[in-house]
Amino acid sequence: MTRRTVAGGILAAAGIFYTACSAPPVPLWQGSHYTVQARDQAVERGLNFIYYSIARNPKYFRDWGTDLLSAFYNIAVTSENPRLRRMAWSMGRERALEWRRLNPTVPTHANADEVADLIFGSQAADGLGVPDRRMQKQLRHAAARFSAVNYLGFDPVREPPPADIPDECPRCGYQNARGATVCTHCGAKLTMRTRYSVMIDALITTYTGDLYGITLGAHYRDVLRWIPSMRPYPPPRRGNSSEYYDAVYMVTHLVYTYNDYSQKRIRPECFPEEFAYLKSNLRQAIKDKDPETMGEYLDSLRDFGLNRSDPSIRTGYDYLLSVQNSDGSWGDPTDTGPYGRYHPTWTAIDGLREYHWSKVLPCPAF
Repeated sequence: MTRRTVAGGILAAAGIFYTACSAPPVPLWQGSHYTVQARDQAVERGLNFIYYSIARNPKYFRDWGTDLLSAFYNIAVTSENPRLRRMAWSMGRERALEWRRLNPTVPTHANADEVADLIFGSQAADGLGVPDRRMQKQLRHAAARFSAVNYLGFDPVREPPPADIPDECPRCGYQNARGATVCTHCGAKLTMRTRYSVMIDALITTYTGDLYGITLGAHYRDVLRWIPSMRPYPPPRRGNSSEYYDAVYMVTHLVYTYNDYSQKRIRPECFPEEFAYLKSNLRQAIKDKDPETMGEYLDSLRDFGLNRSDPSIRTGYDYLLSVQNSDGSWGDPTDTGPYGRYHPTWTAIDGLREYHWSKVLPCPAF
């Protein structure tokens, strides 16, 4: 039997089938060109693409398994549709078993990034019902060797995200020290990461570490308190696309980490500047032909309480449903990298699917 056949057998045994349910068509809203059934089928096709075309590929999974486990876990625990929950759970659990097989121990000389990546993957595997307490103990010991600067590039207990952390060297890939403008390995000119890019990583890293019970240099609350210092956010304009998109992704990942990746709702008055920024710029994703960012706009705004009665949400739904690729994915089908294929598909799924939020969160005290 092929691996695909085996995987199909696992999912069929779980009672999961991929044909659309027979039911009278229900429009997404009065006058919509799309039905609930068409939306649900599009979402399932996207999830099948991620699983069969990306996650089941051994090389892709070795490189991107941690992130893929997070996708399956988040979809499984927050989706309103029980069938979609079962699909994501079965796919995710099967992949979590494989991830545990590939990562049985913490390498002796693992660096800070490798330790953090193992914590991300182990947390998702735990959530998918494949825990490993021995690895958690190893990770706790390994994580203690590194500081906030090792994990985040700065110490949020002492300062906000800085603007002098260089990107990896474009020529040799070396990560130079803070403040360097020329690569110490090959002499290439370096560019600096935006403060928003630094903040994205800090939010995700500290949130996941706290969730797993292992501090990755600092706590989430240490990073969250610097959100007011990131305002105001840059509008889209010629010459600032990197800064603009980093700001958008920082805001969406603020939403995700604050509400446990769409498990809870947030009141717009808790983050008024961020809510306004997302809503006012949603249509920019259509101008940029960017379904990946549109997905993040949609699920973040719906976390704030918007629904399909809102014109901007309807605009986003229409756009995503109109640009799905024939293979079930979203994004550029000619992209040769797995991330460029699965991540736009994941965000589009999140932008379209229905959620079951458990409660409404209180506002943070900055």
